[in-house]
Amino acid sequence: MKISWLGQAGFRLVTDNGTVIMIDPYLSDTLRYKKGESYRREVPVRDELLDSHVDVVILTHIHDDHTDFGTLDRLLAANGPVAVLAPVNVLAALRARYARAENYMLFDPGIEITLSGIRFSSTYAAHSDEHPIGVVIEGDGKVICHTGDTMFHKRLPAEYPQGADLLMLPINGSGYNMNAVDAARLTAILAPKAVLPMHWDMFKAYGCDVNEFISEFRDGGQRILVPEHYAEFEV
Repeated sequence: MKISWLGQAGFRLVTDNGTVIMIDPYLSDTLRYKKGESYRREVPVRDELLDSHVDVVILTHIHDDHTDFGTLDRLLAANGPVAVLAPVNVLAALRARYARAENYMLFDPGIEITLSGIRFSSTYAAHSDEHPIGVVIEGDGKVICHTGDTMFHKRLPAEYPQGADLLMLPINGSGYNMNAVDAARLTAILAPKAVLPMHWDMFKAYGCDVNEFISEFRDGGQRILVPEHYAEFEV
């Protein structure tokens, strides 16, 4: 499975059979236009991705940097039927905006959906939105965990498998997200083969230094990935 980080909590995954999955793609400057310069994006947009092929889109909650209609309007228009997996309030917003509601699937915590041989499992998250989720993706013999935006919560360790191939989690410590210490704590509990800290890079005013997270693993026993944006890597 090939993965590229789109910035913030956004990722693009390509399975061995060519299925393309996007999680929380934020490929616009929507928040700057809505809320001002403190939300100017620090990661340049790769414009060609807005017209690229995608089979499955996962949206973890309703906030604009996760469910971004500035991205979705163009991305969905460029594609045929797209399976969009989303929690109940995001699903309502999708149905209100787009005609192809039959392609949008309820994805609240506990729901599992298998598409193109890939299993998607929705997990609990603790965030300021009323219906946030995370996701576990199982395919190509790999297990990928994306917590979505979340605080550390006692329920989280039971939501994810031990020893996943990749864990992706927020570290910025603002906007109802884990800080570096709590993110490192969850990482230590789940013991993934690799961890990718996210949600620290997009907005200068609401980010953090990724080294705060890296320094929590002074013994060097945890593999930490901080890839260049848009660069593909394999797990």
